[in-house]
Formats: sequence, structure tokens, C-alpha cells
Amino acid sequence: MTQNLADLVSIGITTKNRWQDLKITLTKIKEAGLAALPILIFDDASDEVCPFDISDLSLQIKLQRFTESKGLIVRRNQIAQTIQTKYYLSLDDDSYPVSGSLEAAVAFAESVANLLCVSFPIYNPILANYQNQSFNNHPYQVRCFVGCGHLLHREKFIQLGGYCAELIHQGEEMEIAARAFQKGWYCYHFPQFLIHHTASNTGRNWHRMDFYGARNNVLWNDWFVPHQLKLIKQVRTLLSRLSLGIKVRRWGQVQGEYAGFKDIGQFKHYRQNMSMQCYEQWQTLSQS
Repeated sequence: MTQNLADLVSIGITTKNRWQDLKITLTKIKEAGLAALPILIFDDASDEVCPFDISDLSLQIKLQRFTESKGLIVRRNQIAQTIQTKYYLSLDDDSYPVSGSLEAAVAFAESVANLLCVSFPIYNPILANYQNQSFNNHPYQVRCFVGCGHLLHREKFIQLGGYCAELIHQGEEMEIAARAFQKGWYCYHFPQFLIHHTASNTGRNWHRMDFYGARNNVLWNDWFVPHQLKLIKQVRTLLSRLSLGIKVRRWGQVQGEYAGFKDIGQFKHYRQNMSMQCYEQWQTLSQS
């Protein structure tokens, strides 16, 4: 690539009450050789201001603090609207690159005219497992991407209207990827840029995750599954969620299913059901 990477890519991070995680992430970004990239951080109404001096890190950081919490989805949409570069490297406040070449990933993105997003392998060193694993040594098309580390084509993301804020939490990546897929814009997995995501299970709000995971699954089925398959898909999803809820003894799965079916009428204007041919093509792809 002949163009300066900092002219093509900005890093966007949302955070709330996780200043220590954020400091580690910023330090790791610098260690990865990405100190020249502009970094925009949106603090979604943390209980306290940033306790460390970000200027000490010698990075190109702009930190904006909000006094009212709007949630991760809204803040990520706002970051996309604010940055000026072609690509938006979105990272969680506890995820960061550890190996590989972002420049190579961008070069790949530049070679694909119909690209919406580049997905990366994501490994959790605390839990010692992959959150998103590569299945090929070369880039390949996938259905969607994982929120804690990906490279978005910013203009296409904005043209799609960004993430659906009504989803609140979980599933927004799959939802926008499905809209993009029908428009002829696709997601690809790039295996040579490894992201570490240091999230642990400690302190996770499992009820919230279960609830919105189930609710948004019902809505996704209603919005995108072909009409002739929708009923069977919803029944299978319901049985799967009920089985999981009983197995783990967490009833957020059941409550989320109920909420999803209750909300279907309210959000029916989001329906963009795929044709059978489109859906079959979608189903042949790896998840992310």
C-alpha cells in the first residue's frame, strides 16, 4: 500500500466503567505499532472520569465523555458518523491486536469492491479459547462479524443506517450483515490479524445476555428468514432456547423468547425477508 495507514483507518472504542481494561487496550495498541492511527473513545456515562492521563500514552486519542448512557450500539453508530477515514477499526475496551498486519488487512479490503466488513480471529487468553476462529489461511466470505474486533467500510455502514438501536444488546452485527448481504455487500474473514479479547465470565450479566440473545433471535427470524420457512425456524429456535434455559437454569432465555414474539408487531417495518435463493446462499457461509 502506498497510502498512509492513518489516512485510511481510525480506531473506535466505546467504554463504560472499565478504565483499567481501556488502559491495557491502549497500551497494547501502541505495542502493536498502531500509535499513528487516530483513536476515538466514547465514554458512555461512566460513574467517574478517566483516572489516568491519556496524553501519557503518546497516542492520537480523542476522548469524549457523555453524561447520559445510551448504550454500546448507539455509541458505535455515533463513532462511525464522527470519524473521517474510509475504514473504522472497531475494538471493545478489552480487546486489542496482538499479531499480524493491519496494513495487509486494509490492502485486502481495498481489493474487494463489495466489502462491508472484515472479521478477524479473536482469542480469549483468560478463558484459553477462540471466540472467533479462522478455518482457512486465506481470506474467505462469512455471514457476519464479531463486535469486539472488526474493520468496517464506514461509508457503506452509514448508508445502511448503522446498527439497529432497537436491538439494545447483542445480535446487531448479524442484523446489519443480513441487510448488507441482500444489497450485495459482504463480510470477509481475514486470518492474519489476531485480536485478543480479555473478557472473563466474572461479573457478566447472564440474564441480560440470555434475554436479549433470545429476543433478538426471534426478531432476526421474523425480519430475514423467508416467509415459507419462518414458522419452522421460529419453532426450532423456541425449542432450542427452552432446552438451553432448562439446562443452565437461567430463565432469561424463556423471557427473551416471550419478549421477542410480543415485539414482532411493533417492529414489523424492519422486515426484509430474504428470498429462498438468497437465504440458501447465506446458510452456506461460515458464521464469522
